[in-house]
Amino acid sequence: GATGATGPTGVCECPCRSRGELAVNGRMETFVNNVPTGWTINTAALASQVTQQGRVHTGNSAVNLKDGAVLSQDIAVTGGCYYELSFFARGEGTQVGLTAILSFRNSQNIDTQGLSIVIRQQDISNDNREFAYYRGISALAPNDTVTLHLEFRVNAVGAQSLDLDDVSVSVA
Repeated sequence: GATGATGPTGVCECPCRSRGELAVNGRMETFVNNVPTGWTINTAALASQVTQQGRVHTGNSAVNLKDGAVLSQDIAVTGGCYYELSFFARGEGTQVGLTAILSFRNSQNIDTQGLSIVIRQQDISNDNREFAYYRGISALAPNDTVTLHLEFRVNAVGAQSLDLDDVSVSVA
């Protein structure tokens, strides 16, 4: 049957088109010297690859981060957009905290904070096989943004640590 009148074809001029997954190796499947490929760690001894059942959310491995670990990645992005960060985490112990920070960096390396997810030590899942899901939408990236800086900071007591898996960053 008749479909009715159609208007002119539009042109999307939005700079924030989806580009799919932006994080490199967010599933934590490939490692070099116990550090996930595409990621940077402040001290190599604070990261390790884990493959034990119950300590991996999906796939074959996850990254384990000890107290004081700062795992980060820089991603080329477009300013003027919102970004979504999500990840799965679980504590190896009852006193493990995590802060996930998403910052926008301009060409002069000046950062503007876009998102902070703070998980207090008493609030993170620590059951075997139980990962908690965390998700946030950033503030609007300044127009002069060229890089998104993603950082995970671990705060744990003693020999306790954190398992992190399935990190995702995308245009919101």
